[in-house]
Amino acid sequence: MKNEKINSFILSTILISLCCSTFYGIFSSYIINNSKNDSLISIIIGYILSLIVAKLFLSFYKKKEELSITGKIKYLFPKISIIINIISILCSIFGYILITYRLTTFLSNQYLVSTPKYIISLLLLSLTYYTASKGFSTVIRVSYITFFISILIFFFDFGSLVSYIDLVNYFPLINASFKNIITSSIIFMFYFSSPIIYLNIIPYKDISNKEKFNKYYYLMITISFIIIFVSTFTCIGVNGTKITELFDYPIYSTLKRIKLFSALDSLENISISAWFLFIINTANMMLTYIFSAIKETFNFNKNKNKILNLIIIAISFAIPNFIFASNNFNESYNYIYIPIIFAGIVLSIIILSLIKFKFLQKKRTISS
Repeated sequence: MKNEKINSFILSTILISLCCSTFYGIFSSYIINNSKNDSLISIIIGYILSLIVAKLFLSFYKKKEELSITGKIKYLFPKISIIINIISILCSIFGYILITYRLTTFLSNQYLVSTPKYIISLLLLSLTYYTASKGFSTVIRVSYITFFISILIFFFDFGSLVSYIDLVNYFPLINASFKNIITSSIIFMFYFSSPIIYLNIIPYKDISNKEKFNKYYYLMITISFIIIFVSTFTCIGVNGTKITELFDYPIYSTLKRIKLFSALDSLENISISAWFLFIINTANMMLTYIFSAIKETFNFNKNKNKILNLIIIAISFAIPNFIFASNNFNESYNYIYIPIIFAGIVLSIIILSLIKFKFLQKKRTISS
């Protein structure tokens, strides 16, 4: 990645995968169960809160442009940087395990029923390991290609389902408590915005046409919001909340309603592939960060780094069999708050880092 510039638009396309990946397979069932018809209100509030978090992340990204996130932590907190970076790495490992396991479980239950789950998991982990080991530029190129595919799939889905929407399903407008609406909004904020931090893998100085990056940054976040909002709007409009609450994968269940021609069945298989792309791109980004952070934090040689990277893949393969439940519907609720704890830790690190940057800037001003 040294001396290699990345176009700001191409880089920004990864944001759609980062923001949307957890919604389809993890968060959608929770928010509809918790907020009912008011899920749309929760998503709007959550998006507004996410813009605040995104602004903090962007501000952090532009500080000390020549450094990655790991390098910035080492610069700001030299005495405890190794502890902070280890915490960040562990949070990312858990996030990586969670999203790859959820995709593995979905594929096992919906498509590859006769295939052992560990085979699916092994293939998925191997794919992300291979991509991440090629470096950040490869991950971004893959994301850039899938960006256009995902947008086309999104328009196809909405166009195919709009005729199934029943406006009666949106009433009553307020049928959840204020507490549930706000809780869902805050959780949405964490799930939607926290993965954005993975942009910091690449130093800001390595972006070409940086003057346009702000515009693309907020544009992609807004497109991500539109995708999630329209998907939820369509899901509730087609099935209603009472039926939607029964599904662990409500978006997928709604996509089953798509019929184009009588000769073509199971078009939801094409439609749900957008989520596959989002998950794989996000897993690639997480794993790229993990590999990069380990290298920068411990300064191991190439062979030791490779061994440690393989150990992480082995752990990601083994852990789900011990800590995750076998019932998918329970998983959405048993583990919904765990990623929020890790996201809160990362957000706290960023806020403390921004405070430290401001303190150092003030100190230099006084000295001069």
